[in-house]
This record gives sequence, structure tokens and C-alpha cells, in this order.
Amino acid sequence: MDARRRRPAAAREAIIRAATELIRVNGVAGTSISDVIAESGTSAGAIYHHFGSKERLVLEVARSAMAVPMTMIMQTSTGLSPAALFSAALDRVSEAEGIAEMLLQIWAGAKANEVLQTLLLGEVTTVKASIVQFMAGWCAEHAPGTDPEALASVIMGLITGYAVQRGLGIRIDAAAYRELGVRLLAAAVVPPAEV
Repeated sequence: MDARRRRPAAAREAIIRAATELIRVNGVAGTSISDVIAESGTSAGAIYHHFGSKERLVLEVARSAMAVPMTMIMQTSTGLSPAALFSAALDRVSEAEGIAEMLLQIWAGAKANEVLQTLLLGEVTTVKASIVQFMAGWCAEHAPGTDPEALASVIMGLITGYAVQRGLGIRIDAAAYRELGVRLLAAAVVPPAEV
């Protein structure tokens, strides 16, 4: 790959990294394009070239934090049970420094910004649809009486609930949360013998 192709990719990543940290600390409303320019060492032109608007940049920060890793988990680990998918996603939120705080800031910012709220709703809908599709295959094979859409909602709710609590600074035992979440998900599936 030539240097001209690497530079835009490097600039894009620098912008996302800078925006992620700024949003985590200052919130969406407290983070300006000027702040991102200063922190990333890029330009307004680079930001608008790659993202088009502040809202789309914030969306990409959120996508990079959760949607992309969730998609990668599902693409590389076919056949995961609901409990295993939940555990893998929980690991992502638990282990990534500042992710829970940043996600909480984005969700709060979306309540005050209709454009961002619409973009995030679209992204969440897409992620949920991919989880439903993933769980539909698992349910067909292992638990045909289980509703994959309801299962996806529970998985998303458990992960979101953990992120909110952690983002608010509530002390939470990740191992105990995981164990209970796994038990709840195991109890939620209807085995073939009961159908």
C-alpha cells in the first residue's frame, strides 16, 4: 500500500481515538470539532472528509466501541450460545479502558441531539438485527422454542445495564454479573424436549 493510502487511514484512526477520549471525559456536547482537531493533530477537512458531521463522528466512535467488536465476535465464533455471546460482549465492556464511560456519554448526548439519536437508533437496530439472525441459527439447532428476538433483547439489555452501571461509577463485580447473566440466559432458552 502506498503512503497516500495509509495517511487517510491513519488520520481517520487518530480522529476516532481523539474523539473517543474527548467524549469519554467531556461528553458529546462538551466535545467540539476544534477539540478533536487539536487532540488528533488533523484538520477540519480530514474530519469532514471521513465523517461528514460531528454526529457521524460520534456514531463511528460508538460503532468502533461496540458494534464492530460484536460483529467480529459473531463472524469469527459461529455457533456461540446466548451465554457465550453475552460473556464475550461483557468481556469487551469490562476490559476496554473507559468504554463504559464513553458509551454512557454518547447515550446521554443522543438524548439532547435528535440527529445523533436517530443515527444511534439506526445503528442499534442494525446490531440487534444481526444478533437476532445469529441467535436464530443457534435457537433452530439447540432451542427451537426460544424467540431469538427476545433473546437478543435480553443480551443487549444485560450488556447495556452493565455498561451504564460501570459508566456511572457503581462498583460492580463483573464475575458475579457474568455468572448470573449466564444463568438467566440458560433459563431463558427452551430445550428441544420441551417444544
